[in-house]
Amino acid sequence: MSMDVNQDYSQFYVGTEQLKSYGSNPAAKKDTLVKYRFNITDEHGSKVMDKMSKEETMKAVNEISAQYGDSVIVQFSGDGLAALAEGRKFMSGREMTAEEAAKRAARDAAFQEENVIQHENTRRIVIPNYETNEQLYNSLAGAEDNVISSTMGIISNYLMPGSASGLSEQERQDKVAFGLEAAKYLAENYLDESHAGDFMSAMEAIAKYGLSGSVSDSGKVIYNVQEGQVRMSGAPDSYVDMESWLRANDTDLYNQINELNQSIINHKDGESHAAKFIELYTKAAKEILDASSDTKKDSDYADWKETVEKTELPTTFQNVKYNNFQSFFESLRKQSSLSDSWISENIGRFMKWLAV
Repeated sequence: MSMDVNQDYSQFYVGTEQLKSYGSNPAAKKDTLVKYRFNITDEHGSKVMDKMSKEETMKAVNEISAQYGDSVIVQFSGDGLAALAEGRKFMSGREMTAEEAAKRAARDAAFQEENVIQHENTRRIVIPNYETNEQLYNSLAGAEDNVISSTMGIISNYLMPGSASGLSEQERQDKVAFGLEAAKYLAENYLDESHAGDFMSAMEAIAKYGLSGSVSDSGKVIYNVQEGQVRMSGAPDSYVDMESWLRANDTDLYNQINELNQSIINHKDGESHAAKFIELYTKAAKEILDASSDTKKDSDYADWKETVEKTELPTTFQNVKYNNFQSFFESLRKQSSLSDSWISENIGRFMKWLAV
């Protein structure tokens, strides 16, 4: 159906984040990021709108932006929007000078560096298998917030990503192998011995779920993880979104988790949120899994579990060193289909998650 640009835009709203800082001018300081996403299809693949023209897109952008004050950045995304002038013109239509374009690029890069990296991995993951989920979060009890955040990043980016578009099967497996090495780096350097073993056991199980996934023609990775069809952030549509489920079934817990996430983003009072995180997310996982695991003891589950346990983990990287990031990088080089530049970039990303 066609997009009615006069409609209520609330269905396209996806969230709000508080920004640590943006811009050096106190009078023009931005402290809030509001996100809208216009996709042609919904999460179930049903068409909800046609692609908008440039005129319709500009009207929607202007009408939504007008609802917010000067301290708010409104972010627009989605395949339903038309491209707008490739970013080379001001709103007045005047072409940017080379100097102006360079300043904008530098400002945008600074925004990404200063804010977006800090917001990565703030949405917590519920592992679709109850035992693995419990083992993972028990192993993180007492861990610092940056360790938990890094774990979320490893799972969602390397072990069980939502997409493998453009990757060969070997590259996909090598990314899983890289994720396991990053997990080992955490276990060696950030977890005590009483938790490190269970942490790696859980991460290896998650890696097996990832390796067992199948890739669709569109590049989506489809995971068959039994015991509670619970979707992690960015996973295929066959899972259940924890946030949506809680909003519909337990608003009190949903609000508590939202407040926790905001505290993590804002680094409120410099306190550690790990204990509260473990408490709330374990409770959420149990509620969701209990509500959706009527077939937990079916024989199909035993067959599935046996298949997963027989899945072989990759042995891509040998003689890896975990004593510091430099030796970690050097020991990973030239052992896989992943380029040295990719490994360097992703170790740098890992370091930012850990605030190193």
